[in-house]
Amino acid sequence: MRIVHKWHKEQERELKQIAESLAYNSWKFTLNAVRNLQDEQFYFTSKVEGMEVMTEMLIFLMQVTDRLVYEAMEPEARSQFIGAMAYRLLDIILDNYADLPEQGPERTDLVGLINERAIDYADFSYGEEGPSYHFLRYFGEKVGAIMGKDQDNKWVIDQMMDIEAPDAIDALKKSIEGIVGITFE
Repeated sequence: MRIVHKWHKEQERELKQIAESLAYNSWKFTLNAVRNLQDEQFYFTSKVEGMEVMTEMLIFLMQVTDRLVYEAMEPEARSQFIGAMAYRLLDIILDNYADLPEQGPERTDLVGLINERAIDYADFSYGEEGPSYHFLRYFGEKVGAIMGKDQDNKWVIDQMMDIEAPDAIDALKKSIEGIVGITFE
């Protein structure tokens, strides 16, 4: 998977443009995770189910982004940044649902889901080592609820917690370093 982690030309970028680029990269990380699930023989009953998993992971990555940029940005800038990222993610999600024959969710329903998840994730810690067990478990359980607990998918929570989420977070950090300019130790 090819991801752009830095700008080609040195010039000042607007916060919105940076957030939108990070949102696009997050979508690519999420697409890679869903493909990995398929390669590992996890079973999706439909393309809509795959999109629901991607939506959960995009929301998860937006929450991780908020935690990663928390100390590096002023509160107002961070709020604008995460808001711009959320709007771009909404557009990406809805564009992908539009390619499916089934009716996708309404924009307002997705906004509600993002807000609901933000409230839930606020209860979990994120430290220097990354997301807490409960942060990851919550995400894994949301994916597990989408995919079901049949024989093919009973280990999807572990897959998300142990492999897909950490890989996506590592890629996200690289993108944040390159396009946002925040470094991690």
